[in-house]
Amino acid sequence: MSRNALMRGASAAALSFVVFSSAAAQEALPAIDISGEQRPAAGPSRGKLQPPNGKLQLDVTSQTGSRLGLTPRETPSSVSIVDRATIEARGAQTTQEVIQRMPGVIASDPPGAAGAISLRGFGATSVTQMFNGISVQYDAIAGRPVDSWLYDRIELLGGASSYLYGQGAVGGAVNYVSKVATRGEERNEALLMGGMWFNRRASYGLNKQLDENNWLQFDLSYKGSQGWVEDSNHNSGAGSISWLTDIAPGLSNTVAVEFQSEQRDAYWGTPVPRPLGGTGTIPWGTFGLPVLDLKFDPGVRFKNYNSLKPVFDQQVLWARDITEYKLDEETSFKNTFYLYRADRQYQNVESYRYNATNTLIDRSSSLATRHIQSLIGDRLEATNTTTLFGLESKTVAGIDFSLNQQTRNGSLESGLAVDTVEPYGYSAYKLYQDNPSATSYVGGARSKLYTLALFAENRLSLTPQLHLVTGLRWEKISLERFNYRIPTAPSASNPFGDPAYFGKGYEPITWRAALMYDVTKEANVYVSYSTAADPPSGILLTNNAGGVRNFELTTGWQVEAGTKLDFWEGKGSATLAGYFIERNNVTTSDPANPNNVVNVGKQSSNGIEANVGVQVLDNLSVQGNAAWINPKFETFEEAATIAGTTMRVSRAGNRPTNMARWIANGWITWDFLPDWQATFATRFVGDRFADNANTMRIPAYTTFDAGLSWRITPNAKLTAMLKNMTDAAYVEWATGGSGPLLRLGQPRTVELSLKMTF
Repeated sequence: MSRNALMRGASAAALSFVVFSSAAAQEALPAIDISGEQRPAAGPSRGKLQPPNGKLQLDVTSQTGSRLGLTPRETPSSVSIVDRATIEARGAQTTQEVIQRMPGVIASDPPGAAGAISLRGFGATSVTQMFNGISVQYDAIAGRPVDSWLYDRIELLGGASSYLYGQGAVGGAVNYVSKVATRGEERNEALLMGGMWFNRRASYGLNKQLDENNWLQFDLSYKGSQGWVEDSNHNSGAGSISWLTDIAPGLSNTVAVEFQSEQRDAYWGTPVPRPLGGTGTIPWGTFGLPVLDLKFDPGVRFKNYNSLKPVFDQQVLWARDITEYKLDEETSFKNTFYLYRADRQYQNVESYRYNATNTLIDRSSSLATRHIQSLIGDRLEATNTTTLFGLESKTVAGIDFSLNQQTRNGSLESGLAVDTVEPYGYSAYKLYQDNPSATSYVGGARSKLYTLALFAENRLSLTPQLHLVTGLRWEKISLERFNYRIPTAPSASNPFGDPAYFGKGYEPITWRAALMYDVTKEANVYVSYSTAADPPSGILLTNNAGGVRNFELTTGWQVEAGTKLDFWEGKGSATLAGYFIERNNVTTSDPANPNNVVNVGKQSSNGIEANVGVQVLDNLSVQGNAAWINPKFETFEEAATIAGTTMRVSRAGNRPTNMARWIANGWITWDFLPDWQATFATRFVGDRFADNANTMRIPAYTTFDAGLSWRITPNAKLTAMLKNMTDAAYVEWATGGSGPLLRLGQPRTVELSLKMTF
């Protein structure tokens, strides 16, 4: 059967389901009443939400850990939820500010991979970032931070999880869950914020019942900043609207549309002076260098060496149509049609390194590129609760099909030298177009990714206390790449060439099996085994011929054991998990031939994660999480130049880049007067490395934040936030090579916000 016929057939099946469900509807969906501080969760979640920064959110339905409608307490995996109220209480303006404080996460937004993240010892291309359970398979780019106002909550699933959402997710998955129209919740609110660096924000949102069967949600937000680094202005607009209709008893439909538009003058990073050696300096990356800390000159902390008016912009559109049908108390159906389009533009000078005397900075890698991506797909799933041989059983099964396309048009001059500038007095004066070699956008390549997936999950209660949770996913993936530039034939120097067209197919099967035992009603223990698959290097949708033609997807697996419990007469809750993950078939460039790719790698990680929250007193709560991570290359060889000769060098036992062994976060919330609240937060990240050789060390850092809130009236709250109160000059992310760049974290910042409800 052809792919087009397959897509048409699946679309027809989904349409038939909607028509059938309209005719067969029998029972109304239940309404949700929301009231009080410990309130029921909105949207598709069920359960009681805890107040911000207190007890953990263990008893609200998660959309990420399983499709079975389980809560984090019931899920035999590590699942963390940061809800809307907690996002606001922590003063998180962007999605990335939220996930940075989740257990074991390091995240940053360097423009080349603005969705950079590490989790459980694995990097961005091995951590899936989804939007409402949908991955665009371009997560290191699509996961760039956007305004958090549009999101109801953000969920994190640790460890191998391709069995849920498809190829990728060896290290885990992040799910950004949007606000949608919700039954029973009347919401009319606004937020105004201003602060240092001309930080500013204006947001408005509502959720309103229109009549007995219709609910409307609308949110709109503007966010801007002058930027704390020179010439790093930022403006963004984001909005969403959704309409929920109860069509008939048991049948509902939600139409949801979101848009994001962002203009940003990019900051790529701060260069590091060369190390001293002998009578001069030694280039970074020289073989045999000892372990050295990457330290920047404080005089250039606020400098940006990009071009004048650089471009790092995007326009994103999401549309979803969700039909839900409840046949009876045991059986329900859900169909999600989704459409995504993104247009991203870049015009920058991306690399800066000190010269041999550490007196000037050489700028290079002028590049313009445009990425146009579209995704269209449909997911149909059925849920059934029954008894199997007298045992309680719940099953979800479904089909997911999609077409993912991307066109990349890059300029031709990437990597060339641009100019040499003075580090302290530098001020951007040249446009990208003023570079002599600049070519702007030139037709590059177009890729198509066809995916058909069948999936199923089951929870079988072997006894009232012992539960077996299983999951299985089969995918049929077809990749096609069209080269818009002059094709090149295979040769000795380039064994793959760059053909006008090539295609490749994959059929990964991934699964999970887990046991959970309820020791008491408030405490359980579990053990799970799960598998994953992802590209051998890079991103499948944007890879070149050499990166994918001769290799299958990597295979990964994880074993995890843990516990989830309440303690101290229900005042506290905690989770504890230990894990081991292994990823095989990692590829790298052939040192004998940079145009060739060789399969040389195995990577592993083991660690422990703890998450705890306690309502110490009625007016005092504490929450914290900590992770110890031991990531390493088991077998991995990398090209290195020794005495003028390029050869393979083993990196076995070394830590992958930007991976810390220790990460910890903590919060204290104190309502010291009836209308006054004080908050305190801290974050610690241990040392990391910017290179696989582990010679470029990124120092550890600790930051502290504080906040003070005054409820002026029952409907208005004024909040002052002091972020990075000690003005720590720390490195958020780093890249190595012969010219390492440090992505510095935000300095001390004061923000004042006013939240109003109507």
